Amino acid sequence: MIVKSFLLRPERATSIAALCPAGTIAVIRPESRIEGLFRDAIRAAIVEKNPSGAPYDAIRAYFDSFSGDAAYRRIVEDTLHGLSSYLGEGMYVQTSAAAIEDYVMAKCTRLCAEAVASRLGAPLVGGTQLMICHEGGARPFVDWTLSRAQISQRLAGQELVVVPGGYGRLDSGYVVRIGRGGAHLMASLIASATAADCVEYYVEEDGIAGLPAMSYDEAAHYCASSAAPFPSAALWPAKRDSIPIKVLNICNPDFPGTVISEAGSPSGSVVSGVLCDSGLELLTVYGTGLLGQIGMSSAVFSAMAGAGVNVRFIAQTSSEYSISFAVAASDRDKAVEAVSSLVVSNPHMPQDDVMVLDSSVAILTVFGDKMKKVPGVSAKVYDALGKAGISVVASAQGGEELSISVAVAAEDALRAQNALESLA
Repeated sequence: MIVKSFLLRPERATSIAALCPAGTIAVIRPESRIEGLFRDAIRAAIVEKNPSGAPYDAIRAYFDSFSGDAAYRRIVEDTLHGLSSYLGEGMYVQTSAAAIEDYVMAKCTRLCAEAVASRLGAPLVGGTQLMICHEGGARPFVDWTLSRAQISQRLAGQELVVVPGGYGRLDSGYVVRIGRGGAHLMASLIASATAADCVEYYVEEDGIAGLPAMSYDEAAHYCASSAAPFPSAALWPAKRDSIPIKVLNICNPDFPGTVISEAGSPSGSVVSGVLCDSGLELLTVYGTGLLGQIGMSSAVFSAMAGAGVNVRFIAQTSSEYSISFAVAASDRDKAVEAVSSLVVSNPHMPQDDVMVLDSSVAILTVFGDKMKKVPGVSAKVYDALGKAGISVVASAQGGEELSISVAVAAEDALRAQNALESLA
């Protein structure tokens, strides 16, 4: 059995069908174009209070382009009729906007999976039947044990099956989005639960960074970048059971792409690659009010979690005088507001002493399996940056010794990346 994850576009439907012989579990997710039409339907009904303004004709035409099969078209029609009724009622029901969007977008994803299932003549198993989630602060989290059990039970004995990816179900019955890269994560977990031979992620480029092979750890560092084709969380279920992941190009499926496994990169270089993550804001909370106060880091990062802000980078010196962390520029205002509220409400943080410094940065990460226990790698990183005239704003290195990350001013990002790429 092979688990394959696809982004569905009308022009890719024939290629996807050809790549799904018997012995395939196909996990399908929608492209942004059709997602936009479904969000327009939500906006028309819920925000503008004008359900008749929803673009159902455009949605119907999009899905009808995949197949003329009468049974499939009936599924499309029934789904759109139900959606119209749901959104019409949603105008008057006190349901959160997030819950409405998750429900509607899960329907969008299911119709995309139905389009593929119709072409293949294969059964469809709903992803919300497989992924069991629980409430968890700012976002739900997947119950891996229950989800694995559901996957094993519902997919056992299937020769060819299609699954809509990226959505699960809460204990309450509400449908929820798993998160960025949720379809890839589902594919990886399905592979783990079914003891698949491998997982194949189809993207629109020739693998990852032109590398023929990477270890799970190297891929995890690379996929932490916002530019990666999928998030690092999608790796771990496959890694848990040593299932190889192939990253292949849907436009060029014969190209070998990148294989992610325990073997890792065949490169002889100590450094496997360099990542540049731009569009970040570095927040620094500093002041003598932090000195010796137990729980300050916990308070700061709990405030970030409560605000739904993902922290991309952390640096703190042993003096305990400051904590620096990077967030996406789009989360900057939420992060600053959360920290400012913490300073006001926390009695251990004197308002006239603890300050917040904000600056636009890029995070450069040098990574590689062969960096571990090799003296002088850090020296080479800082020497390369120094020779290029780049000032390091903050830096961090994990104890596993597989990566070194430095924050530099946003305007220095390209020069810093060019300087560090000479090490790979």
